Amino acid sequence: MKRTLITETPKLVGEKVTLKGWVDSSRGHGKITFMDLRDKTGIVQCVYAGKMKDVTVESVLEIQGVIQARPENMVNKEMETGTVEIEIESFKVLNKSEPIPIPVQGDGYDVNEEMRLKYRYVDMRRERMAKNMRLRSKFAQSIRNALYEQDFIEVETPLLTQATMEGARDFVVPSRMYPGKFYSLPQSPQQYKQILMSGGIDRYFQLARCLRDENLRADRGFEFTQVDLEVSYTTRDEIMELLETVIKKAVKEVGGKLQKENFPVYTYDQAIKEFGEDKFDLRSEEEKKDGTLAFAWVVDFPFFKEVDIDDAAEVRDGKSGWTFTHNPFSMPKEEHLEWHMEKKNIGKILTTQYDLVCNGWEAGGGSIRAHRPEILRKTYEIMGYGEKEIEANIGHMLRAFELGTPPHGGIAFGFDRLVAILAGETSIKEVIPFPMTYKGNTAVMEAPTEISKEQLQELGLIVEGSEEAAPEKVVGERLRDKVLALLEKSGKEYDHAVHEPTPTSEDSAATRGTRMEEGIKALILKGKKSGENYQFNVPAHAKVDMKKVKAVVGEACEFEKPEVIEKKYKVIIGGVPPFGSIMNLPTYFEKTILDEERAAFNCGVQTESVIMNSKDLVDIVKPELVDVLKA
Repeated sequence: MKRTLITETPKLVGEKVTLKGWVDSSRGHGKITFMDLRDKTGIVQCVYAGKMKDVTVESVLEIQGVIQARPENMVNKEMETGTVEIEIESFKVLNKSEPIPIPVQGDGYDVNEEMRLKYRYVDMRRERMAKNMRLRSKFAQSIRNALYEQDFIEVETPLLTQATMEGARDFVVPSRMYPGKFYSLPQSPQQYKQILMSGGIDRYFQLARCLRDENLRADRGFEFTQVDLEVSYTTRDEIMELLETVIKKAVKEVGGKLQKENFPVYTYDQAIKEFGEDKFDLRSEEEKKDGTLAFAWVVDFPFFKEVDIDDAAEVRDGKSGWTFTHNPFSMPKEEHLEWHMEKKNIGKILTTQYDLVCNGWEAGGGSIRAHRPEILRKTYEIMGYGEKEIEANIGHMLRAFELGTPPHGGIAFGFDRLVAILAGETSIKEVIPFPMTYKGNTAVMEAPTEISKEQLQELGLIVEGSEEAAPEKVVGERLRDKVLALLEKSGKEYDHAVHEPTPTSEDSAATRGTRMEEGIKALILKGKKSGENYQFNVPAHAKVDMKKVKAVVGEACEFEKPEVIEKKYKVIIGGVPPFGSIMNLPTYFEKTILDEERAAFNCGVQTESVIMNSKDLVDIVKPELVDVLKA
């Protein structure tokens, strides 16, 4: 007999049906068993004259029975199927369930997240999660339909590609055929979609899987999906209007409620002055309660910013001390193109970037692109790249641009974020089928894991710390041991804590429960002339004045490359302790460190901290006290 879905049962009173689904609950009353059966469409009460052997909660059943109307006084008005019940004639246990590790009833917010992700296939059975998955699918269909109506073509771009500069670390894949060489997984399809414009695919889109090795937050994961698109022969205003049309149509199709039909536009400066940030929420308290979506555009962003020395990706990308605010492929505003080409007034150059914000989240970001090779080349020169480095990074794009690439612009919408906003969720994990845990582990499976020796040999890899490599501890652990041994030997009081990774000063302060001013940022610099390394330790919230550094050490300095620090000193950025002497480095402390009673710092690894009296720290390290902060 053909399967009947549970939501169809109120229309089929008196008919014999076959239902299949999970046991939501079961209760015995003497010789009668009452059981609620659940499928993807809903729940219905079933009655069996007897005991149901081997039927446990969340077991999968097939039942055959007759649909009966419930007496008026027994109608369950809270259930869509509350007017009927199924009189079971026979049943079959398709799969008996062991006791379930997490409850399926309720919204699940009070259930441990790690358990929910470990047993995601159980968690997804709850009504809220099932609804979110259906919304995700329907919104993807609505986005596609809206773009097809605007004459876009859906094109897939490669997952195995070359490293790109997009503000985060790449995930890399070793090549078996080319030992010692690696593919990178795409942070986005940015370069490929621009090259598609060279190929005449003048309205491209895809729902692209993107991968970035960056710090995990509620609205950010290693893997994510973005609605990626690009358009030839367009202006900023034209493409913003087109994108607004697409978003409004797709949002309305899934029942989203818009605050305004026309999205307001703010300059970056206006947003900062009015809201204090460029991701703001325009809703009233009432609109927050009823799920209203308040979209707005932000334009006229600075093209470049000074490198954040706590951010390893920025340090790596911005070799001159300048890096991009959004991406390096943008076109500067026409009135600032001369500054750009002459590398003048770098901090004042504005870009054609446009961000779409919604309910306090960044929903998307894009720009008109630099389609002429000399403009893109100049962007990389501003960031300190030489000719060989430019060729290695974007030579393929420059060649495409030299062969007749039309003007173009595009955007990437955060698909997971938009679905989360539509669903009223505060974390994108609630709308992704199998998201990463906050520790960076996969859901359900156990990755990352070790691979076999045979696989390592095929790939020409040796894991540091393995039998095949020289015996060595995990990066930073030897240094941590030396720091802790020195502290113990000093007899000074200190607190040592183990915690989740804290690669940035903000992460460290939040995890330790300290103020940013109490944190110490340990910087390793390199003399431009001598190549010698120096360690400067400054308050975590402060910025260094490189002219003052030059006056201290007698030569101009730059930030040492993260890969050099890791190789030379066996420590990664974010884990460097303020004990330069242990690494045989000239060591300097910014004197304002002593203005705070406490000093907090990572002690060799990103997962361990020390908090102690700042004067005691200075007594142990015996650094030179200097003034090197920006006024």
